[in-house]
Amino acid sequence: MLARLGNWIREFSEGEAAAPASDTEWAQTLAGLLVEAAMADGILDAGERQQIARVLHGQLELDEADVGAMIDKAVADQQARVEIHGLTRAIRAETEPEDRVAIMEMVWMVVLADGELHEYESQLMRRLAGLLYVDDIDSGRPPSARVPGCRRTADRALFAAHDCDKNQRPLSLKEHLR
Repeated sequence: MLARLGNWIREFSEGEAAAPASDTEWAQTLAGLLVEAAMADGILDAGERQQIARVLHGQLELDEADVGAMIDKAVADQQARVEIHGLTRAIRAETEPEDRVAIMEMVWMVVLADGELHEYESQLMRRLAGLLYVDDIDSGRPPSARVPGCRRTADRALFAAHDCDKNQRPLSLKEHLR
């Protein structure tokens, strides 16, 4: 435990938890954050895992085999992780503020996938909002309330970023990040 903490301090001070170098690493970072949120109550149930898979597959357009492997790796990494600052720092470095709001929406979808909000999950969401530099209001407001005229279907609204194209169709996070 002390060795892991020492390694983390070295990595943190040397800035090795900086932005991921590739799209795959970025997707793995996002998967790690989603798994961290799902396991805040101590368990990753099937509904939460399925929700993570839907977010990664739907937003980042990853194939299902990659998504499954990514989730498995994120679970293994979560069990060895002592903090989430490296994940949030990497996400902050790669995204604009409005993208981080969309990421908070994804995390909320995962946290609420089991139908209940555990006190640890609630506390984690407040911490994530601060670590990702997302306003408290933005971290809890539904996407359609932020973008006037943005019409969303129920299914797409679950995973859509908060911008729409010229036809009022929600953009995926991948489209949004381009």
